[in-house]
Amino acid sequence: MKKKTKKKSSPSKAKRQLPTGDELLNQVVKLTGLPHKAIKNELKEILEKKNINIHQLNLGQLRCAAASYVREIMVSLIEKYSLRRNDSVH
Repeated sequence: MKKKTKKKSSPSKAKRQLPTGDELLNQVVKLTGLPHKAIKNELKEILEKKNINIHQLNLGQLRCAAASYVREIMVSLIEKYSLRRNDSVH
């Protein structure tokens, strides 16, 4: 009778530990491809408004902050476009 051997999972398939805190923030800022200082300051400001401790930041909290950031940008673009469009009517 043959013994069944357990397959060892490769490191790529094993559950990876997600970064948190400053490490998570820095990784995401780097991956955006946007100017590091500007995007990091914007996200930090949003996190502070939401009373989120940057040093204990998790992925869910960062998603929430990023969504807020995108909403703020979209609202400002809509307002800007709307103002330009109204000016051209005159």
